[in-house]
Amino acid sequence: MSNNNKTELQRDILLTWYNNPNATNKEIADMCDCSASYVSDIKNRFDNYNSMEAMMDREDKEMQRMFGEDIFSGPINSNSTSSMNEQRGLAEIYDDLPNNAVGNIARGIILVITLYVAYEIGTVLIL
Repeated sequence: MSNNNKTELQRDILLTWYNNPNATNKEIADMCDCSASYVSDIKNRFDNYNSMEAMMDREDKEMQRMFGEDIFSGPINSNSTSSMNEQRGLAEIYDDLPNNAVGNIARGIILVITLYVAYEIGTVLIL
């Protein structure tokens, strides 16, 4: 099963289990704020969880922290109702950027590029 098909709680359970292989289901449940039976279900469902999946889940978790909780639910996600042919304008993309350091850097880059393009167009039209 792909990383993007796991819920945040499932990923937390699996990472906790991976990082604490000798922990009981109850201990993992206490760390993840869920029931021990749910931990058991998740461990059984993902019984082949390995170091590669753990690494990918850690990276997914970090990306969600940096870019927002809905990073994996954009138009590329097959569950999305928006059309793949639908195009968004630059203003919509600008507005949808997360309000954190990465989003602010992206906004700055968009502004610099837009100003440069405007300058180039202006110099061509004037000359």
